[in-house]
Amino acid sequence: MTDGNQTSDTSPDASVSDGFEGYKFRMVLLGEAAVGKSSLLRRYTENTFDEEYKQTIGTTFATKDVDVTDSEGEVRKVRLNIWDMGGQSTYRELRRQFMKGASAAIIIYDVTRPETFMAMNNWFESFKEVCPDSPVLIGANKVDLVDKRMVPAQPGKMLRDWFQSEYFETSAKTGDAVIDVFSRTAEIVLAKALSESKSPMM
Repeated sequence: MTDGNQTSDTSPDASVSDGFEGYKFRMVLLGEAAVGKSSLLRRYTENTFDEEYKQTIGTTFATKDVDVTDSEGEVRKVRLNIWDMGGQSTYRELRRQFMKGASAAIIIYDVTRPETFMAMNNWFESFKEVCPDSPVLIGANKVDLVDKRMVPAQPGKMLRDWFQSEYFETSAKTGDAVIDVFSRTAEIVLAKALSESKSPMM
């Protein structure tokens, strides 16, 4: 699949030998329906934004190839396979299958809808149940809707401390911090992989 091309798929391990020489990581986007997961993914991989809401049916995914500088200053080739999970409760079991083996999750809420913030702990626990050692990042999305914002930054930062995570205020519409949250995820999963590869075998 080409860089930035978004498509649907049915298998979390659909990757085949494609000639890419670098590190590959699968990450998932989680959160309630209509928080902007698909819009963030589209902004990051295609640099586009669609005002019209389209419900994600099941899962979709996109890839993005990035250069990540490791702790020693070496630039590493990284391919992110990013899975966008439908937020509806009907997809709970499907999500669980797709979360298995994920290197990281970005859990997203909509700052204009407090109920999506209140659901964050459920998403965190469901991911950690399947991937206990994988890092989680938090995306507080739709911060461009200043007049409609109902969840201020402080609760998000409290959630960051609770999850021992990192917190980003994003806008798929304007692009604010979209590259930042995905780039930081790539840095974290690469550092974890390099650290584990250097660890002595048990």
